[in-house]
Amino acid sequence: MSRTTRRLSAAVAAVVLGATALMGVAVSAASAAPSNIDPDEPRSLTIHKLSQPATSGAAGDGSEVPSGSLPAGALPIDGVTFTAREVTEIGGVAVDLETDAGWALIQPYLANPGSFTTAGNTLVPAGTGVTGAAGVPGELVFDSLNVGLFYVEETDAPANVSTRAQPFLVTLPMPTTEPGVFRYDVHAYPKNLATTAVKTVNDTDSYALGDVITWTVSGNIPLSPVSDYRVVDTLPAELAYAASPAPTVTIRSAAGAPVQLTSPTDFTVTPAGDVYTMELTPQGYDELWLAGDNAQVDFTIATTVTSIPSDGTITNTAKVFIDSAEFDVQAQSLWGTARVNKHAQGDEDARLAGAEFQVFATEAAANAAAAQVAAGDPVTGGLEFGAGSTAGADRKTFTTADQGADHGFVVINGLKASAAGTKYWVVETKAPAGYVAAAAPTEITVYPGTGLTGSGSVANVPNQMREAGALPVLGGAGMTAIGVAGAILIAGGVLFATFGRRKQTEDPAEV
Repeated sequence: MSRTTRRLSAAVAAVVLGATALMGVAVSAASAAPSNIDPDEPRSLTIHKLSQPATSGAAGDGSEVPSGSLPAGALPIDGVTFTAREVTEIGGVAVDLETDAGWALIQPYLANPGSFTTAGNTLVPAGTGVTGAAGVPGELVFDSLNVGLFYVEETDAPANVSTRAQPFLVTLPMPTTEPGVFRYDVHAYPKNLATTAVKTVNDTDSYALGDVITWTVSGNIPLSPVSDYRVVDTLPAELAYAASPAPTVTIRSAAGAPVQLTSPTDFTVTPAGDVYTMELTPQGYDELWLAGDNAQVDFTIATTVTSIPSDGTITNTAKVFIDSAEFDVQAQSLWGTARVNKHAQGDEDARLAGAEFQVFATEAAANAAAAQVAAGDPVTGGLEFGAGSTAGADRKTFTTADQGADHGFVVINGLKASAAGTKYWVVETKAPAGYVAAAAPTEITVYPGTGLTGSGSVANVPNQMREAGALPVLGGAGMTAIGVAGAILIAGGVLFATFGRRKQTEDPAEV
């Protein structure tokens, strides 16, 4: 197949796929009772603008598709303008979706959207918006829409978009296959043939300062070949390049398995301070050309977290160059701190230094560690922290200390956080002298930033004092015991004296 033919085929496929719009409905806004349409239920239409994927996914059923389930190459596109208009009359007949006649009127057009035309029908403006303008890549939300039929079309797009998605019709609410249930939050996935790029972060298995997190820059190339493909990743002060795992480049084609390139044969990564530039070699461009039109290139680089900014947001930015197009992409990872106050049981102001703690990512691991402490066994499973944390020499243990006017506490800095709060558990592995370690783990909640804001970010852990040994008491059984012992000693002395005198009388020669 010639390059021209491939380009034409891709463009036609984009138009056809765009016409379907892959409209969906979110389950969260379902109305289970009553079964009639509820005009007071809030309604919305969310458009997820994506590039044409390498391989088409399944037809949308209306629900929101998790980002991880989107086809390879379906990347968000910002800057695309959509206009929604409500269809109020068709052929002079009012469209009223609160009546069965209204649904019967629009049914032929829902079954065959291509048969609908704007000519001869009445359409009322319902809203205009731009994808990505609200901060979510490729997303545009129309909310507070009427109960009705809407005609949605793409009215403007940036220069990197080479085709337009076809207009589509959508009802609010939409019937579902579940009897008596309508959906009120509708999601649509129109596609474009476009050159675009996006950056994502994988910090799923990262918990503590020093852990490795990976960043992936994905570029979509609708038409092959290209003569320039570069990624320039600038690491912020809170990140350091990690040589392991090594950087990777993967090409995902419209057909066939992904191809992982080899360094330095197919690509190179060149450092310059905190800037890392990935470039394809001639062999790498050959692999990209073989992938054909609509290929996706993924560049992944690993870093470690070295410090936490005051707001807890680590932002990693990059530039992607695809021939004459240039894209600025970024992704973020959230980190924070927590504080543990150690005090005597019953008095939170009686702070204690010398208590040792370890941090655990799961409650199960924390409970296992608490059992090890109780049994006197070595503690396992605690998170390990990198340089820059307040952990001790083993990189796991935090010790409460006296620190001027404030004392008996430790700040655990460098824990992965989330806006809603991420839970961890601390286990007291050693109590201060004269106290008993807490038997159960203590839950803490970590929010982004170093300000210790949010309920649960400061934990108070009490210690019970050890029991003192029993001493004799005055009077009672104690005095009786002393009296008896004294009487025995006195009686013994009398007997010894009497026995001695008697012995002298009986044997004076020995004196």
